[in-house]
Amino acid sequence: MGWVAIDGLRVAYGDTRVLDDVSLRIPRGSLVAVLGPSGCGKTTLLRAVAGLLPVTAGTITVGGRLVTGPGVQRAPEKRGMGWVPQDASLFPHLTVGENIGFGLPRTKQSDDLYCEPGEAPGGVAGLFAGFTRRGRANRARPASSPVRPLIGGPGSVPAAPGRGPASGTPGHTHLAPAPITPDRSRQYSRAARIVELASLVGLSDLVDRAPSQLSGGQAQRVSLARALAPRPDLMLLDEPFAALDPLLRSALRTEVAALLHAQHNTSLLVTHDQEEALSLADFVAVMRGGEILQFGTPADVYERPVDPWVAGFVGDTVELDGIWRGGRVDCALGSLPADWMGAPSDVGAASAPADGPSVRVLLRPEWLTLAEPAADSKTDAVTTAIAYAGHDALVSFTLPGGLVVRARVAAPDLPRVGDRVTLGVRQNALAYPLA
Repeated sequence: MGWVAIDGLRVAYGDTRVLDDVSLRIPRGSLVAVLGPSGCGKTTLLRAVAGLLPVTAGTITVGGRLVTGPGVQRAPEKRGMGWVPQDASLFPHLTVGENIGFGLPRTKQSDDLYCEPGEAPGGVAGLFAGFTRRGRANRARPASSPVRPLIGGPGSVPAAPGRGPASGTPGHTHLAPAPITPDRSRQYSRAARIVELASLVGLSDLVDRAPSQLSGGQAQRVSLARALAPRPDLMLLDEPFAALDPLLRSALRTEVAALLHAQHNTSLLVTHDQEEALSLADFVAVMRGGEILQFGTPADVYERPVDPWVAGFVGDTVELDGIWRGGRVDCALGSLPADWMGAPSDVGAASAPADGPSVRVLLRPEWLTLAEPAADSKTDAVTTAIAYAGHDALVSFTLPGGLVVRARVAAPDLPRVGDRVTLGVRQNALAYPLA
């Protein structure tokens, strides 16, 4: 049983069923990506898990606790989950530090986080020193002005920490961290968690900034840190990189995945980006029409898709008509070794049919090669088009019968349009029964 167990989940909007008997297991500490086209029910699943939508039937269990089930609908804030939305959705009137700490427990003592110049030893001076309106006023005074110890209250608005003589601002008092006494441990714990997370997401120098002063990537890091702050049992990420430009999206999602794994967080990510799901997740669930069609590792989903639709959704395909003949398929590329991909039986893998039935033959473009791996699995073709992508290209080849196939070829090995080449296949083809 997984750390998160979803069983027979159904969600409907009126008479329209959006999720239909969805079941899913998420192992503890893993990142599971739910991948599917727009409108397939990905976000509905995420919102149901978060408790933001009522369910028609089914159960959701997190860490052995039933959070949704017959007669049970635990409130979202009591589920122990963190939420990272598509846009950062930061509070504009709070600073980065205050946004990060927003979900942490608050008491009168833990609100008194931001210590002012002159606080007596035993406080938390220097941890987030001078982060209040009164603190800013103190720092703005001339050097001759007396400095009184102050404590910021719940309405405090942070300003930049650590500005004093050591940071190059004349006339300001330099603040250094002071030892923590037992009676101040609660507010230290909250403040230290903010400091820890700001450092974790690479924003230690920006805790005083307003959200309007952040880039898109920085804002999304704050959103992630805010969700991580209470140490949730489950992280829910709703296409958190969709609004970013491609270069930033690629860099940030890699960093976020590494951070979640380093923190041993259990995470559920929904996305329609195939590359994102395959490159980040430990496991991928492919959805269509409110159902999960396949669940497995990224390699399983990509190399052993359960049907041609899944294969085409998670990557480029070469699809051909063929005839099954005892572990091989006869098709336009010749007689190829193949794996039978029929529906599995109750006792295990599907048994291959007798020789002769028509099948759908599926290959990945990178399984085709210009080399000659075997004398009986090669065919001549003419290069007709090249879609260049820098590191490699999708090259279109026309076979003798007029059929066009595409192969992924590394840039140094690219042929020229009009070149006659020999195509081979380096991996077993996949054979699917015709619907």
